[in-house]
Amino acid sequence: MVLNLNDENFELAVQKAAEVINAGGVVIAPTDTVYGMLADAFNMTAINKIYKIKEREKDKPLLILIKDQKYCNFFSKMKLPEKILKHVPGEVTFIMPLDQLLTKELKYLKDTVALRIPDNNFINDILSKTPPIVAPSANPTDYGVILDGDEIVKMYENKVDLIINAGMLQEKKASTLFSCIEDKVLRQGSIVIE
Repeated sequence: MVLNLNDENFELAVQKAAEVINAGGVVIAPTDTVYGMLADAFNMTAINKIYKIKEREKDKPLLILIKDQKYCNFFSKMKLPEKILKHVPGEVTFIMPLDQLLTKELKYLKDTVALRIPDNNFINDILSKTPPIVAPSANPTDYGVILDGDEIVKMYENKVDLIINAGMLQEKKASTLFSCIEDKVLRQGSIVIE
């Protein structure tokens, strides 16, 4: 199913995306950075489907989007550093040690977790109706970012459960990637962390 996003159907798009995610499906939708493949972070069937669709190696973990800071405590016992706190919500992805109790349940994460708290109404409205969601970019591995919703539809219409087409997305830098474990920037993006 494809739903073209506009002001009139914003709430419908949020509701449909949340329903599909909560039912164990995969949704492609605009995130705070690019189009992402969204699924329940705790549903291994949906996560395995994303790995297959993206042709992604199983040893490469997936980013998780969370609604707010309380989920940081769920995924990791490490306290979020002040230098990160002043940039969330926002386009900063932070890597933390995964709570050992979750390593068996979330096998795709190994011993760390990459989290982002988005500053985007659409994705936050979805997150208010779902558990945390994985959100790798909606493109085959090593293909490059796809910003055109129509291209996304042509490529994935019969491979995912729902596509929210927001048209051509504005080109942005990737999120800044920061390791809380090593206390350093791994990829410089739009947010400068000092």
